[in-house]
Amino acid sequence: MQNLTILQVGIAVFYLLAAMLLVGRMFGRGQKINSVAIVLVLIGFGLHLFILQQRWAEFGRLPIVTRYENISVDSLAVIGIYLLAQWRVPTLRSSGIFVLPVAAIGMVAALYYNQGSFPWTPALRTNWLIIHASLNSVAIGAATLAAAAILIPSRIHAGLRGRLLAWAFFLWCAMIAAGSYWANLSWGRFWGWDPIESWALATALVYGFVLHLRLKPAWRATNNRILFGLFPFIMMMFTTYGLLMVRNSIHGQYLFQ
Repeated sequence: MQNLTILQVGIAVFYLLAAMLLVGRMFGRGQKINSVAIVLVLIGFGLHLFILQQRWAEFGRLPIVTRYENISVDSLAVIGIYLLAQWRVPTLRSSGIFVLPVAAIGMVAALYYNQGSFPWTPALRTNWLIIHASLNSVAIGAATLAAAAILIPSRIHAGLRGRLLAWAFFLWCAMIAAGSYWANLSWGRFWGWDPIESWALATALVYGFVLHLRLKPAWRATNNRILFGLFPFIMMMFTTYGLLMVRNSIHGQYLFQ
């Protein structure tokens, strides 16, 4: 357990060091700094994968059930999507200034939860849970990148920000749909207005509203629509990580174990 803690903190340090290098690059430091930063991220990402693979081998199931597992996998998705995005669109590399610390915080925050296993009950033995949980993590990764594109001053143009927001919206909606089908298989109903279900739907609606505002000429001429794009991201973070701290939910039987 102690070795795992040290390794996870070390991964977080790799991510934070890379973010610091990217900050230096923004202030005119050498081009090689970018390459060093990405190498650090790749090392951290590889170690991150190793931890989750070891957990998969130890418990004989995908690490997607407990809160410790969820936060760890979400952080992995944030980094994975960032690495892919900055490779495809180099102007997104500077978004790591925001994305990498988010993943680092996730790695450390996961350690505050029980790192044991949860019984693999019949309700969990379905591919739809895997699809639902995977879409949730990927949506968080896309939303974090979209938020970074809004927050980090760079050459990222408005059209690219809009596409990132659209991907976050699409993946989040797909997550809700897959979760609804899984709920029907596991709990006998597609929708029950559970607090997490309700907030997830509200988050999707706000994302849709922000994307709709992008079509309004009056909003195109201001920065309001850009900053407003942060609201659904904040709602997504609260729905995923904060809601169970203040409200009871059927999802909590797994996540706080």
